[in-house]
Amino acid sequence: MKTSKIVKTALSGLLACSLAACGSSSSASASASSGSASSDEYSYLLDTSDLEKPTLDLSNPTGVLKDIIDSGTLSVATSPDFPPNEWVDDAGKVYGSEMMFAKYIADCLGVSLNIETMDFSGTLVAVDTGKTDIAMSGYGWKKDREESYELSKGYIGDPDSDAGQTLITTKANEGKYNSLQDFVGSTIMAQATSLQEMYVQDEILSLDKDGTTKYEAVKTLDQAILGLASGKCDAVALAQATAENYVEQSDGQFVMTGVMFDLTPYGDYQGNVLAAKKGETALIDVMNQIVDFVNEKGYYQTWYAQAKEASKAE
Repeated sequence: MKTSKIVKTALSGLLACSLAACGSSSSASASASSGSASSDEYSYLLDTSDLEKPTLDLSNPTGVLKDIIDSGTLSVATSPDFPPNEWVDDAGKVYGSEMMFAKYIADCLGVSLNIETMDFSGTLVAVDTGKTDIAMSGYGWKKDREESYELSKGYIGDPDSDAGQTLITTKANEGKYNSLQDFVGSTIMAQATSLQEMYVQDEILSLDKDGTTKYEAVKTLDQAILGLASGKCDAVALAQATAENYVEQSDGQFVMTGVMFDLTPYGDYQGNVLAAKKGETALIDVMNQIVDFVNEKGYYQTWYAQAKEASKAE
């Protein structure tokens, strides 16, 4: 489901069902429904034939890297509700800057690509259980992630704004929130296990001495958007680029608060990272070689710009 459809479905859905039937406990929508597709179906994502590729030593692969080479397929877990990184386009196919990157990685390895879509909370589980080889789903660095998974070096789509983390609210609340302190006493939603959840807990809930602030973690972003549209929450925490997308597609229902989370306590923000199972150092070493090359050539910034423009058009 594309960005505008997520927003419009959330808004129009209020007319079709009661809040009890459309609460955040409902199952995930089509935007993050489980499924998979072969490299042939996703080959339209990116033609890498004219792109330079790094020189990789794959002569003696081990672990999951060996499995990828032997099987001839790279399997990637993602939750396609995070434009412009990944979302479902009008043709019902997963699109986005990270999916372009996934295609490039597969081509660098000389294998086909298989995308596995699922709820965000299941993407890292898929890596743990071996359902997929890696996961790419708009991850940022988190201490607990680094302790539990092999994380790649970062890749940044928009150096000027992509690192921003913010909150959106309804048009009726425009101007109400001018600082993180102003959110104390409100109800906030964010995607479970996401960076935004960490920021809400660390930088808003920690300010609440009386316990008046309510936080609800949801499985998918469209559940959070529905919550905002229905009045179940006052604000939704999102990455800056994603927040801009939702506001632009909301027909004036939502606005940017302009309040930004402070990222300095978390160290240097290095953009998004991909994840592999803990201990798969051979795999992550190769992934880092590819990330370094892509960053050096500026490829990811190009893919991100293309995906961002496409997500707005849809």
